[in-house]
Amino acid sequence: MNQSARVLLSLLIVGTQLATDAQGAVNLPDLGNAAGTAISPSQERKLGEEFMRRARSALTIIEDSEITEYVRSLGRQLLASAASGAPDFYFFVVDDPSVNAFAVPGGFVGIHTGLISTAQTEAELASVVAHEITHVTQRHIPRLIAEQEKASLPAMAAILASILLAGSGKQGGEAGVALTTAAMAQRGINFTRSFEEEADRIGMDLLTSAEFDPHGMPAFFERMQAANRHNETNLPEYLRTHPITTNRIADARARADRATGNIRPDSSEFHHVRAKLRAYAKRPAPEIVRGFQDNLAQGKYRDADAERYGYALALLRAKQLEQARNELQKLSKRHPGRLNYRMAQAEVEMAADRRTEALAIYQAAHRERPSSVVLMREYSQALLRTGRPAEARDLLKTALRSDRDDPLLYKLMAEAAGAAGARAEAHQAQAEYYYLMGSPAAAVEQLRIASRYAGDNFYLQASLEARIAAIREESGLGEDRSPARK
Repeated sequence: MNQSARVLLSLLIVGTQLATDAQGAVNLPDLGNAAGTAISPSQERKLGEEFMRRARSALTIIEDSEITEYVRSLGRQLLASAASGAPDFYFFVVDDPSVNAFAVPGGFVGIHTGLISTAQTEAELASVVAHEITHVTQRHIPRLIAEQEKASLPAMAAILASILLAGSGKQGGEAGVALTTAAMAQRGINFTRSFEEEADRIGMDLLTSAEFDPHGMPAFFERMQAANRHNETNLPEYLRTHPITTNRIADARARADRATGNIRPDSSEFHHVRAKLRAYAKRPAPEIVRGFQDNLAQGKYRDADAERYGYALALLRAKQLEQARNELQKLSKRHPGRLNYRMAQAEVEMAADRRTEALAIYQAAHRERPSSVVLMREYSQALLRTGRPAEARDLLKTALRSDRDDPLLYKLMAEAAGAAGARAEAHQAQAEYYYLMGSPAAAVEQLRIASRYAGDNFYLQASLEARIAAIREESGLGEDRSPARK
């Protein structure tokens, strides 16, 4: 790797405040020797995966299955019309009240809870997600790297840090923006503006192809611009990384006016997720309950069932369990097939220490939806809490065959396998949890412990040794000097 490229990406990692100690140092991708050479798609993916492992320990990533699945479903709808060759995307939600989203090389897109709560329509939210998808599919960050000889090194590092994590709400991201403003050459500013314009244009195509209202994009831009005018000392985070100009708004509106095709209404899932975020907002539970009560009494909602769902969750949070049970029973009677209502009912019964009733709800739902990873995750937690680890372990094995990127599944598997007496399997699962959480040294140590419990199982021992070697190589841990297992 040429020295400037190595320094550039090192600055990028440091600038995001996600760097780990020497044991967790990242092996930066080899960018080649020729100026203007961008990283390959496979190298992008590795950089994105490394980012995610570090981000999980630095950001508060939402683990709620319903919220996460909604955002991933929204992303899949937009990607259905993306150009062939797009990477496998991974959408995640950051628990942060600021209005923002950001994209990372390799197909990783983070969406703040503040953006979901602020979007007035699903099309507004989809327009931002489509914009971020385009940053990835058009390989904007590798193209910035390819332009490194045309801008100063500090300016390029600042641009990359800003694009990657200025939206994290962390000081490192804000520092990246400050560096960009102070040090970036005019050529670099124009270059990033051109990317924003390209992301708007192609993002609009994704939006209309997925049958979202194209006017959601200019409507969102206009509200962000209005927020800027009314509060210039505290910009919405989105404006720090995605400056909105009058020209951008005019272009987006002109494209929306020219668009043709069907327009879907807001999904019920969109309103349910927003109601759930309000129910669990960082405010006193009684205050949130009163807010839902007032909205329901005054008819201030767009989806009555979603508002009642949020009300039931707020009641559950306030430990008003009988009222919560009654609200959910009404909802489930009207919509017996809605999984989120049934899981919420089971949560109420668990909170009331009616474990038999809770497990019966989970079991019936699982019979109907045996492939739902969301349900298996919640059901397995209930089984662990009721002292049934072997059943939880079986469920988690099935879930992990469908989703190998969820740290919580591995954490639950470690608990279930350990309680069920499968010690080697427990430490294996704990290793994968640590690895996904950005602690490769701890992951290797867990795999060594697993090896001690693996006995004479040749295939398991070989698998453990191969995994240790892979983690060491990926994470730059160096040669394994530990004594051989006896």
